[in-house]
Amino acid sequence: MKSTTSIKLILLTFFLMGQVSFAQVKIGGKVGYSIGRITDNSDNIYTEDYESSSGVDIGVFVEYPVSELFSLQMEVLYTQRGGERIGLQPIPTAALSAFGSVDQLNYMLSLQGKDPVTDSNPMYGDFKNVSELNYIEIPVLGKLGWGDTWRWYVEAGPYIGFLVNAEQVTSGTSLITLDAEGRDPLVVFNPNYDPTDPSSGPLKVPVPPQSFDAETSTRSELNTYNYGFHAGTGIIRKLGDKHEVYLGFRGSWGARTIQKNKIFGESHIGGLVFSLGYAYVL
Repeated sequence: MKSTTSIKLILLTFFLMGQVSFAQVKIGGKVGYSIGRITDNSDNIYTEDYESSSGVDIGVFVEYPVSELFSLQMEVLYTQRGGERIGLQPIPTAALSAFGSVDQLNYMLSLQGKDPVTDSNPMYGDFKNVSELNYIEIPVLGKLGWGDTWRWYVEAGPYIGFLVNAEQVTSGTSLITLDAEGRDPLVVFNPNYDPTDPSSGPLKVPVPPQSFDAETSTRSELNTYNYGFHAGTGIIRKLGDKHEVYLGFRGSWGARTIQKNKIFGESHIGGLVFSLGYAYVL
């Protein structure tokens, strides 16, 4: 329902834009530095403790002045969003295939009297985990501005975004543990164990530290589109009658959770963007 409302608002904006004199139209482009953010209020073990990550925002826009103070602006943006997490964290069962069969692993755990590993009862590792999400976003903004040669403005409006690519980049080497505190390492039976030879070592030994260096596509696990809200402010400098440059600051928030399966969280994406732009007055 919320996505339908956003689409209706965008279509209404297109209609209003069509009523404005073409001679007033401005076209331009911009590039920005973004600080992406993934937030989740569900206390999910897979999404807690994510920190901000940086990226770029690149786009083009068309601005239709309606009056001296108010204009409508449509944009098409390529945005980089995401976050990173460093430290002890859960390992999804899909990622365990790099270390062998999950069925074999659970059989080994059953021999030790341990519960089977599932996505809701995962194993843990100490590594770096970076989520890289790339979207095409189409915001439609209402824009209020004051001034002449120097012009201040504020802007706000809805957007709809389409997922282009999603990667999970992990790195580091770590023991694998069965608990979130890292106190219960995954063990295997010692192949050299000899009860008659104390020098052969204990019956069970920890699995050696494993490499977590990998790049995994997560696109199939995420919703293909998102929607939300943009709001920002900035300053414009006119350079004659036809040219403008500006510096802007904007925040965005995604209203739709990005995961298809709630067992992996109910995260919202957002970001803060600092942009430089240029506009040409037609």
